[in-house]
Amino acid sequence: MSEEESKLFTELPKSFHNLYEYDAEYILIPGGRYKYQGKTEKEVPNVYFAKYPVTNKRHHRFIRYLEGKERKLLKILLKDEFDKRMTEFASGIKGFGNYLGDKPNMWPKKLRSRYETDKRFNGEDQPVVRVSWFDAIAYCYWLSLLEAAGKNLSFDKAAGLYRLPSEIEWEWVAGGGEREYPWASEKGPPSQKLASYGWNVKATTLVGRYPDGATPEGLMNMAGNVEEWMENFYDKDKNARSLRGGSWSGLADYLRCSYRDGGDPDGRHYSVGFRVVRSQP
Repeated sequence: MSEEESKLFTELPKSFHNLYEYDAEYILIPGGRYKYQGKTEKEVPNVYFAKYPVTNKRHHRFIRYLEGKERKLLKILLKDEFDKRMTEFASGIKGFGNYLGDKPNMWPKKLRSRYETDKRFNGEDQPVVRVSWFDAIAYCYWLSLLEAAGKNLSFDKAAGLYRLPSEIEWEWVAGGGEREYPWASEKGPPSQKLASYGWNVKATTLVGRYPDGATPEGLMNMAGNVEEWMENFYDKDKNARSLRGGSWSGLADYLRCSYRDGGDPDGRHYSVGFRVVRSQP
């Protein structure tokens, strides 16, 4: 990191809370260089990562907004403006326009979790699951538009404020370029004290349940609980989107920072959720 970059980092807050997500905390992770997948050197800029995967409570607020039930947020970001912007946004992403459809009144049904009534998975502080990659990027875009409207920013310039992480970012943040697992190396291999995996609990758990498994910066559930959608494609044919982090139903090997997985962008699974990042100002 150059002297100028170091100075910029010290001037940024180490964390912030997003009021639109019930005070969800975002932690600033300093950038750096490392060998991605142990092979190719990559550079990662400073980036804010959400402390937790998106929870049911926070995702429900998004759905309630789509249903016209979040009055405070609807005063900040008018629904007609959101519908217009979301339609334009979706049209620019392969498959998203067809997935979303052109009838905003149908979006709440389309974008909601398929497990919102399942008692094993629908606790407020459990991570939302059975949401597609398209569902996840819609949530991120909604946050971007809300912040733009709330701060009187250009909607066009704010489009990427909130987004899914790239695999290069995620692997750096999870392992710091050197750790095999997200937690400190001296804690050893996966255990039931560090993460939820291998059907140990038989469902997702509260996002704050495994503090010993947090990264040194304090990010939770980077290994286990739910696999997380990434922004980038998984394959060269650009048919699947990447997943990282392993899950409550996956093997211990899947918790490694280097482990990669992929899924269809319109697919939904009981072990897949997502985490949001905010680009550095």
